[in-house]
Amino acid sequence: MAELLDLVRRAEAALAQVKGYVAARVKQHGDGPPVLSPADLERVEKLGSVAHRHLERLEKHGSLTLGDSLAIRRELYGENIRSTANLFGRKNSGALFYRQVDYGTKRNNSQPVNLTEEGRRIAKLWRELHLAAQEDG
Repeated sequence: MAELLDLVRRAEAALAQVKGYVAARVKQHGDGPPVLSPADLERVEKLGSVAHRHLERLEKHGSLTLGDSLAIRRELYGENIRSTANLFGRKNSGALFYRQVDYGTKRNNSQPVNLTEEGRRIAKLWRELHLAAQEDG
C-alpha cells in the first residue's frame, strides 16, 4: 500500500509540473516553470512545502526561531517530528535549514534558524510549481 501511495504522490508531482508549464505557455508568461530532473522533482515534492513555509515566515516576520520551525513542522507532520531532524545541517550543507549558533550548542526554541541556499532553492521551485498551478486553476 505504501508503494502505491508513493506512486500516486510522484504522479501528482509530475502532473503539477506539467500543468504549470502548460498554463504558463498558454498565458505566454515566458518559458514556464523549470523542467526538473526526477531527483529534483522528488526532492521538491517531498520537502518543498516545509521549505516554503519557513521562507514565508522569514519574509513576513523577518526572523525565524527554532520554536517557529518546530510549530511549522508539527503542523505539517504531526506531533512525531523526530524524523525531520535531517532537515537541519550547516549553512553550506545540502540540508534545508541551519541554526545560527556555534556547532554543538544545545537546542533552544529561541535560537535563530535560517534557510540554506538549498532550502531557498527548494522553496522557490516548490512555489513555481504549486503556486503558479493554483493561480492558473
